[in-house]
Order: sequence, then structure tokens, then C-alpha cells
Amino acid sequence: MREYVGVCVECGAEVYCHDGFIGGIVLEKGKLICFPCSEAKEKKETNDEIEE
Repeated sequence: MREYVGVCVECGAEVYCHDGFIGGIVLEKGKLICFPCSEAKEKKETNDEIEE
């Protein structure tokens, strides 16, 4: 079963729940971020820490 949950705050992609598993991460105040954006954001933060 696939159910619409909302849109990614980063890229605007639609986020769905697939058989009880959300296709992204719920942030503060119920905002959503899709997995690709979450991974890109995490990678950027890691690279920024290395450069410091």
C-alpha cells in the first residue's frame, strides 16, 4: 500500500508511506525531507566539518 504523506522541504518531491515505512525523514514541526536530500545534506555537512 502506498499513501501520500507530504512534500520534501528541500526539493518539493512528493513523499509517500510504503506499507508503513515513510520514504523520508520527519523533521521538527512535522516537516519532511526525502532520503536523497537528506543524504546530500548529511554528506555536505560532513565535508564542511572536514574542511574546518
